[in-house]
Amino acid sequence: MTRSLFGAGLGALLSFSVQAQTPPAGTYRISVSTQPAAASDQLRIVVNTPPVREEQVTYVMPSVVPGSYSKKDYGRFVQDFVAYDDKGKKLKVKREGQNLFVIDKAQKLRRLEYHVDDTWDAKQDDSYIFQPGGTNFDASPQHPNYVLNHYGLYGYLEGYKMLPYEVKVQHAPELYAATGLPARRGSTEDTFTADSYVTLADGPILYAKPDTTSFVAGGARIGVAVVSEKGKVKAQQIAETMRPMAEALGQFFGQMPVPRYQFLMYFPDYQTSTVVNRQTGGFGAMEHSYSSLYFLPERDDPTALNGMVREVASHEFLHMLAPLNIHSREIGEFDFRDPKMSQHLWLYEGVTEYFAHLVQVQAGLTTEEQFRKTMREKVQDASKYPAGVSFTEMSRRILEKPYDDMYENVYKKGALIGLLLDIRIQELTKGQKSLRDVLLALRQKYGPTRSFEDAQLIPEIVALTHPQVQEFFDRYVVGTEALPLQEYLSKIGWNYADRAPAKVKAFGQIGFAFDDKKQEFKAVNVKPPTNAFGLQPGDVIVAVDGRPVTMQNAEQLLRPLVDEPNSDAAVRLTVRRGTATTEIEGKPQVYDVEIPFYLEPSATPTPEQLVLRRQVLGKRG
Repeated sequence: MTRSLFGAGLGALLSFSVQAQTPPAGTYRISVSTQPAAASDQLRIVVNTPPVREEQVTYVMPSVVPGSYSKKDYGRFVQDFVAYDDKGKKLKVKREGQNLFVIDKAQKLRRLEYHVDDTWDAKQDDSYIFQPGGTNFDASPQHPNYVLNHYGLYGYLEGYKMLPYEVKVQHAPELYAATGLPARRGSTEDTFTADSYVTLADGPILYAKPDTTSFVAGGARIGVAVVSEKGKVKAQQIAETMRPMAEALGQFFGQMPVPRYQFLMYFPDYQTSTVVNRQTGGFGAMEHSYSSLYFLPERDDPTALNGMVREVASHEFLHMLAPLNIHSREIGEFDFRDPKMSQHLWLYEGVTEYFAHLVQVQAGLTTEEQFRKTMREKVQDASKYPAGVSFTEMSRRILEKPYDDMYENVYKKGALIGLLLDIRIQELTKGQKSLRDVLLALRQKYGPTRSFEDAQLIPEIVALTHPQVQEFFDRYVVGTEALPLQEYLSKIGWNYADRAPAKVKAFGQIGFAFDDKKQEFKAVNVKPPTNAFGLQPGDVIVAVDGRPVTMQNAEQLLRPLVDEPNSDAAVRLTVRRGTATTEIEGKPQVYDVEIPFYLEPSATPTPEQLVLRRQVLGKRG
């Protein structure tokens, strides 16, 4: 997943030991030194190549990588590329585009050398690479760290992608490597191994001064490694947040699909960090088979921090099911040079997002009310994307215009597809089958090493459930009909309407925006008569009930003024308007409104509706 969103001792972290051995001749042997060259954010890469049969061969740096649905073109960060023969003489190299290096007399090729820039410090324009999919080379004494996504560092020779890799990384003795890859560790050099480029690219490494811990849940060892720029976030704190979620996932799966998993987490300070993309403010994570890499802002409020981490991590963690254990040939045999995309993003991202919230409500980590509120937000967000688009067609063509701009809808409409499909399956099978049961059966059949054919997935799901499930796919996933929200949600006793009259208690029409240059929050989308405080556009919110508003506590202080309040108590704002600062007090008022995307439980649900609701949302072991 690529997605945007607003400790303990070293010995506790799981590592894997392998016996020292000489790699076979048909192995890529790579050397990386974490010492930036000439005071620039570069690393020197040396690739000792396997024997090549052809007279000419192409070294490929990835254009697109698994889990990401936009072009990255990592080759643009490669400089000073040189190929050498077995006598140390340079071979002729022709660069084609940004990602391809064509090497002549390739039968004599023995070694490649080049420098690579990190992506986090690149110009923050439309081509900027989302941090969890990029690289960072930071030798600063405050928090030295190296985020090594392998596909940002090295590639493969065309036709030799599935050969083994051995990567040696030289590092300062105080740095420790957290990763899901097998590792042989030394005081200043570590060795990582993978059976192919696909496996190597699936195992990022985070080097930093160790703040690590681990725990066991669902039969799997879960590791946590943290880099926090201001030291506000600790690995043990994250582990305590993760443990209940991991235990819930263990119950959901019956047993964890993997024996080990590593959380790699980088927390920048939003106000001062040089690696935050201030064009988008994007934060989030990227999944891998045995790990996930996170880029999330530090927060002073532990509750807000834990909620943010749990929401993002639950989704990434669930990718252990799909696409790790359930994936099409397009993913299982991923073409980094010119990828063909699967038509099943509704499964990989949509159902994963649905399950991420379903697992929490089934385990009691969140409430049915919160789950329903989240689904309502999905409906609202999905409405912003073009209607009448086939979801499978969008998935298959997600790298093309105009579909690339619809990608975020996989987390909105995709999650709703998961919910409605689950309701339909359980209704038709009278509770004997659920969407979870279907995916666990597919996991049992396929697993991490076997791919399904893209065109056969939907027929397989229909065969595992009920013939009428085919109609759901034909109309709403392959077809272009709008999701039947009112019809299907009523099956579990939830009333839905695109718009509905209601009375709400609120502080009125209020919005807030952060002025990045002035580091302050301003009132927006307000008119004095429509809010309880008489706020005007541009008013600066200095404090709430005497507490100064900062980026770190804004969610805690300002969110209650936007959402429906829990009490009738007055709130006192300190407001700067022009050069004058004043205090304004306001109380919640009752407003007659028309609520868009209305979703509430029925006051008189039928026994059948309640049974189906319990089947869908109830606890499963």
